[in-house]
Amino acid sequence: MDIALASEQPCFPPFKEFLWRHWDYPKTKFPDPYSYCDLMMWKRGLYGKPKHIFIHEPIQKIINVCRGEGIPLGGGWYLSKRCFFITKCKFNHKFKCYTGSEWFKPIIIKCICGFPVDIECMKGPICP
Repeated sequence: MDIALASEQPCFPPFKEFLWRHWDYPKTKFPDPYSYCDLMMWKRGLYGKPKHIFIHEPIQKIINVCRGEGIPLGGGWYLSKRCFFITKCKFNHKFKCYTGSEWFKPIIIKCICGFPVDIECMKGPICP
């Protein structure tokens, strides 16, 4: 069975992969909020990646960056015009676990056929 968006458009494999790897909306709550990144990275089969980003926004807001609400950067990459609630996870080699930090900031996503397939976090200022 294929995932379908609210717009009833079928998802294609790179978009499904993007959602599995980066989308967590609403944000999953764990008893210990400090364990979010460790548990999510295990759950999604991503443990060991040096850094990772989870987006805590509705799917349509993310897709909209590819469809007019993003500033083209070239090569299929777009800078969001709006800010996103995200969690950045970074692997701490000394303690062999992840450290997570929450941000509200623009994101940079790569789009193919109007759907996001990859993400980078914009360095620099956060949103108010």
